[in-house]
Amino acid sequence: MHESGVIHKLLQIAFDEAERRGGELRAIDVRLGVLAGGSPDHLREHFEVELRRRGATGIELRIEEQPAYPGGVEITGIELR
Repeated sequence: MHESGVIHKLLQIAFDEAERRGGELRAIDVRLGVLAGGSPDHLREHFEVELRRRGATGIELRIEEQPAYPGGVEITGIELR
């Protein structure tokens, strides 16, 4: 369930930033490095579960795999409405 915690934190950061900027979250761009510990599909599944749990809809998760990146899951950008 490591991915659930990562997704929970990722969404919280993105929602907080969207609120700070005065917009509505539309998409989150993330980079997956060698330490991500899961596949993009698996991460997406947890993302959808967390969105449903929060009652949020219409938010896209855009994943860029970078196996040479020595990190895990990193937000590289957000898109607002």
